[in-house]
Amino acid sequence: MDRGVKFVLDNFDKTLDFINNHPEYEKYKKRVQIEYSRIKYIKYTGNMYEHFLKFKGGNHKYAEDFKFLEENGILSNESLADYLKDNYSDEMDHYCGIEDLRVGNVYSNSEIANTFKCSNMGGMRRSKETNSLVLIAKHNNPLYDDQWTDDGILNYTGMGTENDQSISYAQNKTLTIAKREGIKVYLFESYKDNEYYYDGEVELAGTPYQSEEADINGVIRKVIKFPLKRLDQSKSLIIDIEDIEKSENEKLKEVRKFNSNEIKSRAKIAETENVSTKEVKTIYRERNQYIAEYTKERANGICDLCGKEAPFKDKNGRPYLESHHVITLAENGPDAIYNTVAICPNCHRRIHVLHQKEDVERLSKVIMNYLLSDEDKENIKKWEELFKN
Repeated sequence: MDRGVKFVLDNFDKTLDFINNHPEYEKYKKRVQIEYSRIKYIKYTGNMYEHFLKFKGGNHKYAEDFKFLEENGILSNESLADYLKDNYSDEMDHYCGIEDLRVGNVYSNSEIANTFKCSNMGGMRRSKETNSLVLIAKHNNPLYDDQWTDDGILNYTGMGTENDQSISYAQNKTLTIAKREGIKVYLFESYKDNEYYYDGEVELAGTPYQSEEADINGVIRKVIKFPLKRLDQSKSLIIDIEDIEKSENEKLKEVRKFNSNEIKSRAKIAETENVSTKEVKTIYRERNQYIAEYTKERANGICDLCGKEAPFKDKNGRPYLESHHVITLAENGPDAIYNTVAICPNCHRRIHVLHQKEDVERLSKVIMNYLLSDEDKENIKKWEELFKN
């Protein structure tokens, strides 16, 4: 982290501490926190300087509100640009420009806004200063169904949350004429708040077309779909599978807010859409097969959670159970017989969906009974250390 960036973040920490200790200024705390959330992902002093340059001169609408900071030895937004320039001049050229962005890297909303000199809001962001149009595909928002095809085309939904979308409206028109007018278009994809994968520069790969989707009020309307392709396809964009799963869960929560008829209506429309494909990365944690097999044999065909017989037998005629770590490997649980049980597929899925504390408690006791029966003193001690809380 640049020294200039660290100074600014420390200054915001000092501001929040001051407000916390002076209740009369509590009404400004939320504004400070919002601004703090916008800048805490900025990595370079040059970008930080440009962010605060727009506050210079006291023209910001909250300038008067924060004069109390200067009176108490804390720099306000209006003063930070000059302070960085005067005290961190050696870092002013530390800057992330458009050409410094790397395909596949994740950037914050503030970094995007500062780099492209565009708004920090909306899905289509025009910047005349950098002659660019930034597109944001938010995959955790069910309102916009932007899908990739197998041949590398993203069908990007146009601008407008209510009623029919128009090809001549705002940035829909910009995107339509971008190639002809020399406006560069850049794409970011988001699967969770304030994290945006950079796809690089894109362009229209065909004629925009109409599709039917629901608007923000649930009314079926016509939307514009822009078929986009990445200019440089030599670099693969690999998405973390956990981000995709998280975004799908968030969309599912939104979908469940509708009644059965609304869901049915939208599902019928969705049937005509292509299945979206993505290249993903995941972390595979290797399991010791001796431990897994011993755990299943120890259960003797009975699920360690529900106590019922395995639901079916595998091709070799053995009861089908699945090995499960009570304290998961993702949580740094050990791959050991004092942390492993054998459970049926239904219970296994249930555990991972519900994450219930009582399941952990019950399974840990099952393991202890196995260890006591086996008089395994060494692993009993390890069990006690693992489950002591």
